[in-house]
Amino acid sequence: MVEKHPVIEVIETKKTDLNGYTLIEGFPGMGLVGTISAKYLVEKLEFEQIGYIESNVFIPVIRIHNGLPINPSRIYVNNKRKLVVLISEQIIPQHLTEKLAKTVVEWIGKKKIGKVISLTGINAGVEQKQKIYGIAANEKSKQQLDKYGVEIIDEGITTGITALILLGLKEKNANAISFLGNVTIQADYKASAAIIQKLNEVLGLKLDVNPLLKEAKETEKILLKNIKQVKETHEEVKKMEDQTPMYT
Repeated sequence: MVEKHPVIEVIETKKTDLNGYTLIEGFPGMGLVGTISAKYLVEKLEFEQIGYIESNVFIPVIRIHNGLPINPSRIYVNNKRKLVVLISEQIIPQHLTEKLAKTVVEWIGKKKIGKVISLTGINAGVEQKQKIYGIAANEKSKQQLDKYGVEIIDEGITTGITALILLGLKEKNANAISFLGNVTIQADYKASAAIIQKLNEVLGLKLDVNPLLKEAKETEKILLKNIKQVKETHEEVKKMEDQTPMYT
């Protein structure tokens, strides 16, 4: 079987001036904190979809919402608050993370976005009180973490698409930080609520996190079911491709 050359594009369905806006990035990662938090922002505030990420090598799964298909990796904007949200419910294959990160970083630069806040999780051990940890793209951005009262991770390892986006933004000397919630379960809504509370403080959002906590149990079941379906579909597609005979 001939492998496809990976093509990843940011498709803008509505051209919008994002100069100086703040981008909230929420890709699936540890505890699904990025996806859960970004999705909550979009659902609770008035955001408009302006684009999506498209690739010829993404897992062929499209999410259904209100009876209609939607792209699993989407871009939303709230012009009043000058916020952009990049949310993905797409599980990113490991071999695509570098190319996808470069595509996102290039788009951020092209749109002249002023600040980036990545949302993800970290397993920092069991704590009585949720704590938000932080990583900065550069020394200039690091000062913001001190200002926001976030515990800086001085030494350690971070992985995945969010890590590579942060590294790419470092090379461009961009204003970029990452908030990491302390994750203890596979889909951690408690950590996500703590992330939202920190965003309330930083961005003045005044979002109530109680609905997120109350609905956490049921939402967790649904999200885990969806992810299981995506994984099973991916395995079935791969199995079919491997078993398809080649003709010459």
